[in-house]
Amino acid sequence: MFIPIFVIDKAFKENMLKHYLKSEKIKYLFWGIVTTLVYFVVRFVAMALLHQAMLPVLIAQIVTVLFAFVVNKFFVFADNQSRHVLAQLLRFIAGRLFVAGIDFLLTYIMIERYSRFFIHLLRLDIINFQTFPFGLSWSWLHGWIHDSVSLNAVIAVILIQIIAVVVNYFISKFMIFD
Repeated sequence: MFIPIFVIDKAFKENMLKHYLKSEKIKYLFWGIVTTLVYFVVRFVAMALLHQAMLPVLIAQIVTVLFAFVVNKFFVFADNQSRHVLAQLLRFIAGRLFVAGIDFLLTYIMIERYSRFFIHLLRLDIINFQTFPFGLSWSWLHGWIHDSVSLNAVIAVILIQIIAVVVNYFISKFMIFD
């Protein structure tokens, strides 16, 4: 029997919302987004300062691994046991090193070695970067995306981070904070 949502009492709705917001997957998603934002800021700033692709990956990985361990241990998986912190940190680092390896490999393939292939595949080479939105006087946007190579790099970083979030969840859930 179907009961319309507006018939369900307010207390039940509030309970469901609280339960949903306390869900491990929702907490992981929220903190994963925050961690990803930290990663993006660190990586793109490092890319802008260093004018290369590989070293910013290392810098961003170090910063975000430490940040992610703290938020996963204390906010996502609610593992407040302090007796296993070092063992968990070492397993966490090992898992993140695996994901960092994926990051380095995909960065090398998609940005360093075969960027022209991906630019052609995604048809980024036909974009006129002098027209909207790239032609606007948005210096912050033009600073990051000013040609097909830089747009390919941004797309690659976003794709790599989506893969990283999914792989990291399974590693954290089943191998570290189980």
